[in-house]
Amino acid sequence: MNKFSKILYAAMALAMAVCNLSCSDDEELPTGDLELNSGSSVTTETLKVLSYNVLEGMKLDKANNYNNFVTWVNEQAPDIMAIEETNGFTTEKLTALSARWGHNYAEMCKESGYPVSITSKYPIEVVSRILDGVWHGGIHVKIKGINILVLHLYPFSYTPSGSNAANGDAYRLEEIQTYLNHTIRKYPDEKYWLMMGDFNSFSPLDKNDLSSGTTLNYQVHQTILDSGYRDPVREMNVNFVRSCPTIYGGWTGPSGSYKGSRIDFIYASGEAMRNMLDAQILMDDFTDNHSDHYPVTVTCRIYNE
Repeated sequence: MNKFSKILYAAMALAMAVCNLSCSDDEELPTGDLELNSGSSVTTETLKVLSYNVLEGMKLDKANNYNNFVTWVNEQAPDIMAIEETNGFTTEKLTALSARWGHNYAEMCKESGYPVSITSKYPIEVVSRILDGVWHGGIHVKIKGINILVLHLYPFSYTPSGSNAANGDAYRLEEIQTYLNHTIRKYPDEKYWLMMGDFNSFSPLDKNDLSSGTTLNYQVHQTILDSGYRDPVREMNVNFVRSCPTIYGGWTGPSGSYKGSRIDFIYASGEAMRNMLDAQILMDDFTDNHSDHYPVTVTCRIYNE
């Protein structure tokens, strides 16, 4: 190789290295403290987020003053906890309960019916309570700079009274469009999103693991995926894991092609997914026997200036 060729080769290698560092959308972000040109620093921390449909206000532990529930949450030690079906609670009562697991902040979408709620170690900024055009309601909050939407979609196969939707699937599709329009589509400059709850519908990513997978309606979750959200539990686990039924809900083990179903999700935007460290469905003695749904949890990285 002559001198000119060596110089050209070195220049091309340098250009490729620079491109690899600056152009990849999938690169691993640094985990330590970052020093900025201005002299300020960015610190990183991890947040554990948990979403759980607790079955009508955790009714199976109510007579025990929720002691088993509180012990279990303390063992899991989430920083943020979304709760579906906080039936019978007020914001005041929920805040008193969540303080027992170290969360001094709590908000609800409403205080009637089947509300969704969120509790946190950190202050909660309520962006909106989404109640119009949806069945159970949802709540959009910001915590530590993260946009979080908690929802609970319509549970039935038939059309709700007053709706022009053809059936339950069509109504759920209308609901998810409403939620997306009020959140991630409404604030396109916001990049870090988590959307979670009981979706009462199936993902096309599970099609090969569901016993009637070829005949199910996947429009709700296809719409979510098309909006840019990703599914950490599916992407970070090799095997399919059901979120229902639980042992309490009637699970006796797989039968033929039946592995249960997955209708509880935590979705992550692209920015959140790039910072995702772990995602699981939690199965243990407590969750086997205290609800008809298993909880979902993710751990992600955030940056603080």
